[in-house]
Amino acid sequence: MTSPATRLPTETLCDIFRLVVAAATPEFWLTPSPSVQTELERVANAPLLRLSKVSSRWHDIAMHTPTLWSNVEVYDVPGRGPMDLERMIELLTVRLERTRDAPLSVKLARLDFPHPLHPRIFSLLAQHSQRWQTAAIACYLEGVDHSILKGRLSRLKKLLLQVPQDTEVFFGIAPCLHSLTLAEPPFRSESLTEILRRKQLRSFGCLVRCPGQFQDAISLLPELPFQTEFFLTVGLVRGMFQPHATTLLSIPSITAQISSLLCAMAGDFDSYHSSLVLGQLFDSLTVPDLRQVLLGSYVYPQLVLEWPQAQFLAFSQRSHLDRHLKTLRIAEVRITESDLLEVLSSLQALAHLEVGDVTRTVDEGNGCELITDSFLHAMLWTPGQDCLVPCLSHFTCV
Repeated sequence: MTSPATRLPTETLCDIFRLVVAAATPEFWLTPSPSVQTELERVANAPLLRLSKVSSRWHDIAMHTPTLWSNVEVYDVPGRGPMDLERMIELLTVRLERTRDAPLSVKLARLDFPHPLHPRIFSLLAQHSQRWQTAAIACYLEGVDHSILKGRLSRLKKLLLQVPQDTEVFFGIAPCLHSLTLAEPPFRSESLTEILRRKQLRSFGCLVRCPGQFQDAISLLPELPFQTEFFLTVGLVRGMFQPHATTLLSIPSITAQISSLLCAMAGDFDSYHSSLVLGQLFDSLTVPDLRQVLLGSYVYPQLVLEWPQAQFLAFSQRSHLDRHLKTLRIAEVRITESDLLEVLSSLQALAHLEVGDVTRTVDEGNGCELITDSFLHAMLWTPGQDCLVPCLSHFTCV
């Protein structure tokens, strides 16, 4: 009598294998200090190898399904000895062979950034760059010949690039690239200038860590194509600003055609300074086609964002958000009930709203709750009373 697992269709088993591998493999970006052994097992696809030993059918599926091997993640661990490097190259070569002609998802990182990635690892993966569909490169490339990628990225759709600011990386044209994320980027590199000139992006993200980078990132918005999604992560650090600073930099007024504005704060920041960043963002922008505003904190609930009421209302009026804005996510933002009701009263097209009672420190006390009976009553339609947000179809309280 055969077991149920042996009767499953091959496609179903492949899906199960992918789930098992994802669950058993350490999260790439969240691994704090992976060992050489951990990374050798990652490249070898150890969970899949264990599954391949269950039966001859499972072995055939595991070894001969290219897409099960096409997610290639490599940490170049500091202190790797010659024997470990040779083993890594050997396992990586075998893995790439098993992918055959499948599109590749490639992630490369070096833990002791900004020390360079080993050139042999980069060179081996670059030989298959014509099959890269997504790529994330977070490492120093000094001494690495990245020119081999030029003209070979014909299938690349998504790219995350984190290199030192003084590093010029020119990969040439990637005609299918529609999503680009730059961490602490060289904003005026030859590659970026060419990508923006071709108007091919649909999603553009930046991680900035100082006021100058903030200004440079915002200045790129007019160059983005119509209805691009813009993601801005601001790595704030206490002491970055003067204690009672009122501005970041003198940023001129900018009109952009983006469809989504996502701004998230990271690091150990003062809540007041988050209001400063958001306030200057809203002060400088006019976005007449904006569909989404999403604000968040990577260190929520320990740190929350402060809401710049006056700046947002002026931004909303200039950008005619009452006509176009569909989504507002401010669940990790401290805002008063009266301010929120005033904001919502001007967003008649809003369909998706996420708000929350953010946590407060001991020094701040309990304060005023946001999600109250009176607030919820204002969100409802009742006979004889107009609904505050008539088009709302999705409402989340955190």
